[in-house]
This record gives sequence, structure tokens and C-alpha cells, in this order.
Amino acid sequence: MSPLRRVLFSLAPLLLLLTVGEGGARLVGTEECQAIEPRAGEWETMVGDANLLWRLEPDTLFESPAGTTQINSVGLRESLEPSQEKHAKEKRIIVTGDSSIYGWGVRDNETYAIFLERELRSRLNGTRVEVINLGVPGYSTEQSIRLLDQVGWSYEPDLIVVSNLFSDCNIDAFQDRTAFKMTSGEGSVLWSSRLYCSMYMPWMRYQAGLNQATNSILMPGIPTGANAAVSLEKIDTLVDLSRVPLPDYLENLDTMLSSARAHGAQMMLAPLAQEWDVGIWNVPMPPPTEGQVLPWFPYRDAQAEWAEARGVGRVNFADVFAATDIPKAALFVDNMHPSPKGSKLMAAAVAEHIAENPSLLGLTQADFRPPSSQNQNP
Repeated sequence: MSPLRRVLFSLAPLLLLLTVGEGGARLVGTEECQAIEPRAGEWETMVGDANLLWRLEPDTLFESPAGTTQINSVGLRESLEPSQEKHAKEKRIIVTGDSSIYGWGVRDNETYAIFLERELRSRLNGTRVEVINLGVPGYSTEQSIRLLDQVGWSYEPDLIVVSNLFSDCNIDAFQDRTAFKMTSGEGSVLWSSRLYCSMYMPWMRYQAGLNQATNSILMPGIPTGANAAVSLEKIDTLVDLSRVPLPDYLENLDTMLSSARAHGAQMMLAPLAQEWDVGIWNVPMPPPTEGQVLPWFPYRDAQAEWAEARGVGRVNFADVFAATDIPKAALFVDNMHPSPKGSKLMAAAVAEHIAENPSLLGLTQADFRPPSSQNQNP
């Protein structure tokens, strides 16, 4: 008997077993492979979304310790609707990011987006500016790209200011691209097998809900597996465990830049700051040692190199916060979210960068008021 025939003969029992198993699985009606549907569970104001994992619940008005928050019809903390016509002398700016851009812990009229809009309106002569808040708590670049495609570009922005950072480098219970594979419904050829699906689906549901809050699926949770063992002292070399590993993060910046240009918009970066950047440490673990590499440091460094290589403007909020005379503790409402004073400082820095680079909005220096008249709102 030839070697090939021997191999085929030895495989015959296995093939027969698999065939019988597949037939039995279909006969008893085992489930088919299907996408995991994200659920927000008890995360108030959020709903699960297969394309975004989670999003702000559209058309909601809710109360928080900071006051009333209004979410518009497309799930943004934003009064402007994408259906509202953009006027000839109007410029629109989209700001992207997570809870710090959304405005965690501040009122609707105290978010960074609102302050940026006011600041630019005070500086511009004859041009109206609308700043659209695309910040959503917990959002990474993976989610912001999808949110831009879903609703952002319909606003017809002239400029996008990207502040995504902390949610990308965060070490969490899942990585975004793995989560999106679960919610996409795009499986391997094995998904056609009921026998395979009967074993695969329970495992996938287990992974999707691992260490999540009650009734939540694919929400931010407690780190699991290798991620659970990460300590601050070991974080230096473990950025590949982040929700969006560094190479994917830089790839996403490229995607955002090319998408912006395809939609006739410019792009700039404005990476976020948190308390440790100004010498405050208010988290329940020992403070970093001198020279300690924190999770967001490699991302900021790589982002700076990326921006320089592509000629993309960048305002580093950590430098802005470190340079101010405002008491540092007054810049935050907690260990990472900017206070109204912090948000206003961020807005002033970005507005100044735009004033120095008016082509970002398709304008010239003549479109900006002299400094002595900038406090006079139109």
C-alpha cells in the first residue's frame, strides 16, 4: 500500500466520526455561529452597538453630578445635527477622543469642544465656527474611525482634531480588533459547521463577557489573562497588550489622515494630559519611580514622530498644562479628566495653533482679528 493510501485509510475513521458528528449536530438543532451582540448592561447613557461596541444613547437627557447632559439624535454630546446645513462662511471642526473630550464631570456648556468654539469665534472676523464633539467615554482610535464613518463625515468638517490616546494604550479585558471580529459576524469557513459552532459559540460568549459587569458584553472591564498580571513596573515593554497595540494605533492615525483628506478636511493632533503629567499622583497604587515609563509615554513619543514625518500639526496638552500658572490640581476633576479650567486651557492652545496655521481651516491671517479685539465676541 502506498504512503498516500495509508494516510487516507488512517484518516477515514476520523472523517466518518466528523461526518456523523456534523449530522447529529444538525439533527438536534445546535446553534449556528453568529456575531456577538454587545450589551452596555448597567452602564447608564450607553447602548451596545455592533459597529462601535458601545455608544451614547441617542435622544437622551440625563442628570449627573455635574448637571444636565443632552445627547443628540446621532448619539453625540452635541447640539448640532448633521442634517443642519453648513453655510458658505461656516467652518466646522470635529474633535475626537474619549471621556476627556466628551467632558466627563463637567456641564454641557463647559466641555473642551464648547470652549474651543467660543475661543475661535472670538478670534475670527466674519467666519462662523462650529466645533462638533465626537468624544465618547472609553473610545479608542478604532471606535473613533468607525464613528467618523458613521456620522462624523456627514458634518462636512474642515478640520479634525484627534485626541485619542488613553483608551488606546489602556490595558483592558479585550483588544479592540479582537472584539470587532466577534461583533462583525465574519468567521472562518468553519462557521458553516454546526458541530464546530456548538463548541465555538459558548467559548466566544465566555470570552466576550469575561470579567464584565452584570449583563455586559464587550464593555471595558477587569484585565484578564496575560493582561491581569501586568503591574506598573512591568508596563514598559507590554504595550502589545493594550486595547490598541502601538503599531495598530499608528496605522489608525494613517487611516484617519487619509480619510480626512478624502473628505476635504485637514487633521491635527492634540494628545491628552492627566494628573501625573503635572506631578500629581492620585491612583490607588505606588507612584512611579523617576524615569518610569507609563503606558501612554510610548504612544505620545511615537505619535510625535508620526506627526513630524507627515507634516501634521500637534499640540501636546501635557506641555500646555505643565506650563500654566493655574494651580495644577484645578486642571482636573479627578486623576485624568480635565476640569472646566483645564478644558478652557486646552481650547486656547488649540485655537492659538489654528490661528498660527490658518490654512487648517482654509483661511488666512486676515481672517483673524488682531489680539486687542479678540475678546469681542461676534
